[in-house]
Amino acid sequence: MLTFENAALFCVLLFTLVTAVTDVRERRIPNVLTFPFFFCGILYQVWACAAMGASVWSPVLGLAVAMGILGTMWAFGGTGAGDVKLMRGLGVWLGFDRVLLVMLLSLVTSLFLLGCVKRLRKLGVNTRIDLTKVSKGEEPRRVIMKNGVRYKRGIPYALGVCLASWCVIGLTLVKQWK
Repeated sequence: MLTFENAALFCVLLFTLVTAVTDVRERRIPNVLTFPFFFCGILYQVWACAAMGASVWSPVLGLAVAMGILGTMWAFGGTGAGDVKLMRGLGVWLGFDRVLLVMLLSLVTSLFLLGCVKRLRKLGVNTRIDLTKVSKGEEPRRVIMKNGVRYKRGIPYALGVCLASWCVIGLTLVKQWK
């Protein structure tokens, strides 16, 4: 059934797919994607609160949780700023309960992807998904040199977020059909 909430969920699906592809290809999530998504989410929530009587607290708490957890991780160097802005937008669009579930599932899916990439590497398959160029001034613990370029290991977080978001939205849609 096509409702305004389902249209919003479709926007989230499309956004997470685009950010995952961008993060895998470029190893960054540009502001050109995250800022419009965030501000459109605010506009959607204002409209939803006014037109449908939806609660304002769920998106506010979703934003707070996303910024609190990922913002802290970013402050300590555990994640990139694009990941924080990605989750900030999802916090506004999805609200507290769904964004918290997406964050937990993205941790599981990211760990699963990392395990798969490591296993494939042991089998001799070069995925190239786990290498990121080291930016100037950055000194990670372990650096890998390939063709005179410095790389560090890691996987694109947006890929795990995309898979987790699709699972959460899929569960939401299944619940609607019951």
